[in-house]
Amino acid sequence: MKYLEFSSFFDGEPANIACMSTFQFDPDYFERRLLRSPALSKARRIIIFVDARQWFQRLRQELPARWLNRRYLVAPVQHSPGVFHPKLILLLSQSGGQVICGSNNLTRAGCSSNLELLNSSQFTFDTHDQDALNLAREAFAFFERATEQTDGEITRVISEWLNDANALYPWLREPVTASPSKRAMLLLSTYDGSMWERLVKHLSAAKPNNFLVISPFHDADSDICRRVMRQWPSAKIELVVQQGCTSLAVGPLRKMRAVRLSELAGVSRRVHAKLLAWRGTKGQGCLAGSANFTSAALDGRNVEASLLIAEADEQVSALFDGHLSRRSIAIDDFEPGDVSEPAVEGELPPLRKNSALLAQNNDLRISFSHDFPRPPSMLRLTLRTPGENRPRVSVSVTSKTKSTQSVSLPDGVLADTHGTLLATLIGEVKGEKVESPPAWVIQESHLTFEPSSGSSSPKGRIEESGDGLPAYLDALGKQAGITAVIEYLDHLTIRFDDGGGSGRSPRKFRLRIRDPFSHDDAPPWLINSREESDDLEEAIYDFVERHERQRLLRHVTRGNVNGMENFLDIFLTLIRLLHVYYRRGVVKKGQLLIPA
Repeated sequence: MKYLEFSSFFDGEPANIACMSTFQFDPDYFERRLLRSPALSKARRIIIFVDARQWFQRLRQELPARWLNRRYLVAPVQHSPGVFHPKLILLLSQSGGQVICGSNNLTRAGCSSNLELLNSSQFTFDTHDQDALNLAREAFAFFERATEQTDGEITRVISEWLNDANALYPWLREPVTASPSKRAMLLLSTYDGSMWERLVKHLSAAKPNNFLVISPFHDADSDICRRVMRQWPSAKIELVVQQGCTSLAVGPLRKMRAVRLSELAGVSRRVHAKLLAWRGTKGQGCLAGSANFTSAALDGRNVEASLLIAEADEQVSALFDGHLSRRSIAIDDFEPGDVSEPAVEGELPPLRKNSALLAQNNDLRISFSHDFPRPPSMLRLTLRTPGENRPRVSVSVTSKTKSTQSVSLPDGVLADTHGTLLATLIGEVKGEKVESPPAWVIQESHLTFEPSSGSSSPKGRIEESGDGLPAYLDALGKQAGITAVIEYLDHLTIRFDDGGGSGRSPRKFRLRIRDPFSHDDAPPWLINSREESDDLEEAIYDFVERHERQRLLRHVTRGNVNGMENFLDIFLTLIRLLHVYYRRGVVKKGQLLIPA
């Protein structure tokens, strides 16, 4: 089985809605890599469900995030007694959709350097693939359950979005009528109870005699291995481990004759995959997803999501037919890792802002709580943009243990802000100052991406041919600031057309007139934002490299002479953009040449 780049799963058409869940989330990696993919760059709505405790820990750092709660919504899920640990994705687009279930977090390590295991089920609406549609229904129901564990305005926004999605795709809430035993693939979630109990019921007909387990984490007392041995006394269990990484206590295993170890050979990446496969006298299959081989995962203390796949023997065998191989080792030759299974790490911060939503009338609706024995003598809400040392505004709020209230912001306080906003609660308890972790304000009016229609507007002409891009960026920068320019470049992709049956008539000759009195000096919106010019420079380079890779090289590969007009449009747009911002001191001289 060959390795796949995780971002390649997002090479399809733009999603109408993208629901994604993860235990840990890295917004910097997400924005730099995944948010720029074809399916997400112009996705209408994007939701990231994340474990609340992990998220509050991340918020203690100054995260480098440009579009958090402005282009995509982060929804912390508060689950008890365990953690929110699923890795499930549902993409719904105009012609179909995709369900992705796997082991990787939405982090740089999870999406690029770890060895992970994922399964993707794609479907189009014209094929009426009921198995895939049933899987999408189960994924949609999962995200509705996760929404119930969010807070405040986040719950309202997501509920409205999911209702809109159901109106567009009415089949999403239709019941799954097919019998589980007759389906090739179904989604198991611990929202529906113990995954172990349903697995035992499912395997009763297969009469398994061999198990293969890949998991980075195991119980300290090997509880699940003991259960397997009690349930199927004649079965053999092979645990695939990685030296120095797999968290597996060897002591209990010495008393289990049915258990043997295999190590992965020649693997430098950290193995984070989760797989439970079986063979029996009357069937075989596997369970693959987020669940480790632990009682916390399989009994339902954690929120988990995994795919139960029937007749998976061929796919499981294919895992070890190329880059990956395994060899038997003695138990005493195994060196376990010292990393613990994901678990509840500490308590929630005593003072926390659960959500904050900015309305169009500059009212801020906030939901917050605290765990102090007595109410703080003072509690204030502060607001700033990332990088600012001092708050723009500080407003008194109620000192109740838990509250949701609206705060009217002073006129003009947000006049020059065109990007993300950070809100922090500051309280005084027994004479000491206590701060909540900063949280990104939800800017609901920006969260829904509505692409322009037609090519009569400036934006339409730019998306059609790139015509007028530098002038449009200047107008946008003057109106909304440098952050809006960066955001526009990050999400702009000029249409590809090689004349291959598009039905478009050739564009008439146009004479572009350049104002001879216009100059190439930096405009005021750029001069006043020099501290962010490095971000603009990076956005320009990314825009150029993306179009070189996805448009120009694609034209060269296809070699269709009918695409010459589109090739030249894009090529000249890139040259103009680089030249203008080179003259303005943003682009470095060496970047004016596009490598062949």
